[in-house]
Amino acid sequence: MRSLLFLLLFFISAAAYSQVITVNKDLPYLSLGKSISYLIDTSGRLTVDQVVEKEKTGRFLRSNTDILNFGNSSSTFWIKVSYRNQSRHKAYLVLDVSSIESIDFYSRTAAGSFTKIHTGSLAPENPELIAANNYIFTLPDYNYSAVPQDVYLRLRTDNILLVPLKMAVSERLVEGLNSTERVESIYIGILTALFFFNIFVFIRSKDKAYFYYSVYILSLFIYMVCYFRGYSYYLGYDFRIFVNTYPYLFLGMGSVAGIAFSRSFLNLKVLLPQSKHFIQLLIGCWIFTMILCLLGYKSYCSMLVQVLTGTSSLVIWLLGVVVYYKGYKPALYYIIAWAFVCLTSVWVVLSLSNVFVYSEVSFKFAPLGFILELLLLSLAMGDRLKNLTTEQLVVQSEKMRIQEENLYLISTQNERLEKIVESRTKSLRKMVKSLEEANADKSRLFSIIAHDLRSPFNSLISLYSLNDLDLLSLEEVKMLLNDSRKSFDHIHNTLNNLLYWAQSQLKGINTVPSRFNMRVLTNDLMLVYQPLIKRKNMTTEIIITDEEDVYADLNQINLVMRNLIDNAIKFTPLGGHIHLKIWGNHNFIYIDVCNPVVGVLDINQLAEDSGSEPSYGTSNERGVGLGLQLCRDFVEKNNGLLKASKEEGRVVLRFNLPKFKAGIAPTLNK
Repeated sequence: MRSLLFLLLFFISAAAYSQVITVNKDLPYLSLGKSISYLIDTSGRLTVDQVVEKEKTGRFLRSNTDILNFGNSSSTFWIKVSYRNQSRHKAYLVLDVSSIESIDFYSRTAAGSFTKIHTGSLAPENPELIAANNYIFTLPDYNYSAVPQDVYLRLRTDNILLVPLKMAVSERLVEGLNSTERVESIYIGILTALFFFNIFVFIRSKDKAYFYYSVYILSLFIYMVCYFRGYSYYLGYDFRIFVNTYPYLFLGMGSVAGIAFSRSFLNLKVLLPQSKHFIQLLIGCWIFTMILCLLGYKSYCSMLVQVLTGTSSLVIWLLGVVVYYKGYKPALYYIIAWAFVCLTSVWVVLSLSNVFVYSEVSFKFAPLGFILELLLLSLAMGDRLKNLTTEQLVVQSEKMRIQEENLYLISTQNERLEKIVESRTKSLRKMVKSLEEANADKSRLFSIIAHDLRSPFNSLISLYSLNDLDLLSLEEVKMLLNDSRKSFDHIHNTLNNLLYWAQSQLKGINTVPSRFNMRVLTNDLMLVYQPLIKRKNMTTEIIITDEEDVYADLNQINLVMRNLIDNAIKFTPLGGHIHLKIWGNHNFIYIDVCNPVVGVLDINQLAEDSGSEPSYGTSNERGVGLGLQLCRDFVEKNNGLLKASKEEGRVVLRFNLPKFKAGIAPTLNK
């Protein structure tokens, strides 16, 4: 029972994946794709016996279209055709396409073994079959009984694989071939006549548009007629091999010629000069495709062609529409003609991509659309020839030349003016920037001098004022002078340093780093500001937890510290406390200057202070408007950062400097 059930399932499966074609004189000469089944051999190594075994296990797939379209695949495909010849005449299997590179036909002998016939577009001529613009295989005639017979086709190509299979007896075969050849001979004759006519017109008129159009017709004639429809065998075996090896060389040449024809016919150089880049891009893509074809990458070319064909047709058609609406009336026939190209190209590309079902209509639609396009373009060219006599052609050519020269002069003049304006703008910006930097350096120089000398000289003026008013005894004057001796000496040194620094900075502010100790610098500065601190009855505290040397510009950091200490004294209320802290980590020394504040303090405004306006201290001390911007600039030039914050009612101004490390000099900002 199990064996019978297995056999029943096997026959049901076989019936589902195959259909027997009855061959007689009434069988129509049409593609029979829906009556055959196929197997995809991804490895390409299966033998016919292995394929037969796979067919018995139901591995074949049933076709659901008249013409099988396997796309651009590197796999090998096996086609099984089952037939029953009831006519008792010779029957033939026709593979109605010529571009398949490798074809193996397997049929059974009376003894049950398989015989093989090898052919293809790149295969040597085989006397065992008829190979013209299609392949005609003679079906075995040893058995005219009701038992179906099977034949297999093994197909492999580096292109889109289309399989239009037909079957007929000899009478029906001759009728079908004659009918197809009659239709194809009509458009072959039309193409030939159009080619020679346009060559003749080009020779007479010297109009390049006719030359491009002739090359366009010839190249696409070779591609459509000799390659796509397989009539290259008329020109010899070697030419047939060359066309089937490099088919996209001719399609590329035709497309480039068509684009050049469109540019010339539509006068795009004058009427639409901005289209130049689109034209160059399309031509470049087609040239790249032709190079790939010559290098042997036919499969990749096939994928590129599907994209470029539709894209090129659509772009060229749109350019024609734009030119027509600009008033160029001869473009009307061109627009109508190229619309057929667009429709044909899009339809064929979508059919080859299996978006639409590929059928007999699709197979014949491409040549038909191509012929209609050429006929309509011929009308456009005839209209052009009728309206342009030889004199008019000369006049128009001269006008176009003058227009092109004017456009060239205008474009070159504009480019020259733009370069002059750009150069002068750069020079002006550079000059303005130099003046701004020089003015800023001058302002900073005088602000620094005022800031450094104001407080010490205020102390001296106060001392002499008290002495002039006889408010001090001789002993008190001596005592104050002795206390201020170090301050006076330091004022003298400070003035010398400032003048030396100002002289060295006349050409800009440069940072010259050196090694020094912040503790020594801070203690020296506190001596300068000690009179002011005593006058405001303030106390100071210096905490030092890290005494390592720093590597920075001594003059600039000296100015930063004086400015911060001076501001701390100025804004600290009477009897307040100023706190200085020097601490560090592995790479940096940090300096904190802290002082209490009176009232509400906007710390964000302090952090962004540009120093443009003068301010007043708690004892009505007037500043010079330098602010913190100068300190920020000097700290940043020494690879540090100055920040302002508020902690427990105190303003904290903190900046950092790189530590000195033997053998390593930090890179400073200039």
